[in-house]
Amino acid sequence: MLLPMLRICRNALLAAAVLLTACASLPDYHHPAYDEHLPAPVVQNGGSWASLLQNQDPQASGLALLATGTDAFAARMLLAATAQQSLDLQYYLFHKDLTGQLLVWMLLQAADRGVKVRVLLDDMASRGADDYLRIINRHPHIQIRLFNPFQREYPREMQFLTRYGISTRRMHNKSMTADNTVTIVGGRNIGDEYFDAARNAVVFGDLDVLTLGPVVEDVSTEFDHYWNSELALPVEYVLKDKPAKDPQALAELRRDLQVWAENRRDHPYAGILRERIPQLLSNYEQRLQWGRAYVVSDHPEKISASGPYVSPVLLNTLRLMENAGKEVLLVSPYFVPGPDGVKYLKSLVKRGIRVTVLTNSLASTDVPAVHSAYKHYREELLRAGVELWELRPDSGAERRGSSWLGSSSSSLHAKFVMIDSRYFYVGSMNFDPRSARQNTEMGILFEQPEVGAEAERVLTGHLAHEAYRLSLQGTALRWHGENDDGRTVTYNHDPEAGIWRRLQSWVLGVLPLESEL
Repeated sequence: MLLPMLRICRNALLAAAVLLTACASLPDYHHPAYDEHLPAPVVQNGGSWASLLQNQDPQASGLALLATGTDAFAARMLLAATAQQSLDLQYYLFHKDLTGQLLVWMLLQAADRGVKVRVLLDDMASRGADDYLRIINRHPHIQIRLFNPFQREYPREMQFLTRYGISTRRMHNKSMTADNTVTIVGGRNIGDEYFDAARNAVVFGDLDVLTLGPVVEDVSTEFDHYWNSELALPVEYVLKDKPAKDPQALAELRRDLQVWAENRRDHPYAGILRERIPQLLSNYEQRLQWGRAYVVSDHPEKISASGPYVSPVLLNTLRLMENAGKEVLLVSPYFVPGPDGVKYLKSLVKRGIRVTVLTNSLASTDVPAVHSAYKHYREELLRAGVELWELRPDSGAERRGSSWLGSSSSSLHAKFVMIDSRYFYVGSMNFDPRSARQNTEMGILFEQPEVGAEAERVLTGHLAHEAYRLSLQGTALRWHGENDDGRTVTYNHDPEAGIWRRLQSWVLGVLPLESEL
């Protein structure tokens, strides 16, 4: 949506991005004549990015927030539609649902145009999808690798025990890069719940950033580090696939996807995309801001490290917070600070820094075990002067405004740090022991006041209505929230969490699980 060349191919991109109006005219897959009959948008306009960058500070990167799920998905579709040479995707989860299949369809079209597509997935993403990945990987322009793969000889659930310390560590990074020129980095995996497309299920509130400029080269470099790691194995090796290509299986999959897409031409989500994409295309220049940006990433060998590992992502974020002059806003869906983290946040408050933390409530979290560990630190943080907010499960329902979503509830999934409304981090890292010690993480640090302020407004602009503010009454916790008429309501226990969930949290809180969360 933020690509300058989109003016030239707007109509073609709308059809390609929605996927549901143009698929009937596309021919069946045939190799090797990729370009003869298939549309190849913006192939002739590769200089648009270079001309835009030439007008800017060579050390500055252009960036724009992807705050809503529909914006984030549309941006990924447009990157796939406009790529000319390469597409690199790195994800922890990649679901085979509505948005996942649409993105696969777009990747196949890009590969048919001759674009080199590399997909690096943590093997957690492959559950039940081995045959699917095997066939897609047979496309001569697509390579898929699985990071830290499970052994296929026996159930992976057992491997969490028998290969403890290996199978329990995962690649949590998330990025999508086109032509080493533009990239999307943030907290979203690939799946309906991340893109406001999940019906009658939890919808994650999340945040990505689309960026171009010198920082993209660093994202591509980090991708190559992971791609070339000894922990990233070709899918044909992991699945023991035969080396011979099978064009018939790929052609059948491609036809199946075409029929599947045709059957969803009138899907409500397609209507949302058709309405939203023209709006994004019309104001991309206003949304693109320029500033300094830096990639922070763990080394892939963090997964196999036997001793203590100091995460560069965590270390750089803490250093940024240490330089705060006025305030720190920390947004983390899974927030388990531990004794050291509590001590650190208390030290900031003692220096006169306003520290605000937004995380999930017991009712909104999708991982009650994490909340059961976090809750032990609430009282000490509040006594130290840290402001705690917990997301309501109905947060964002009015903003989504999509009746077809039914009874969807919200859960926070964004990972974000703001310092003095000027410096901020967006990426995959949660503030919990798992992100610090076990999973690999990556993100981008920005110095861009305008976009930072926008992100702060998006995430905290309606806190009083969308989250509970915690306080202490003696030694007892209290939750304060606004009802529909603006009046404050106070709760004496975790709001909107039923007896069973509170009991579950209590039981989990007794168990020694914190180091694994």
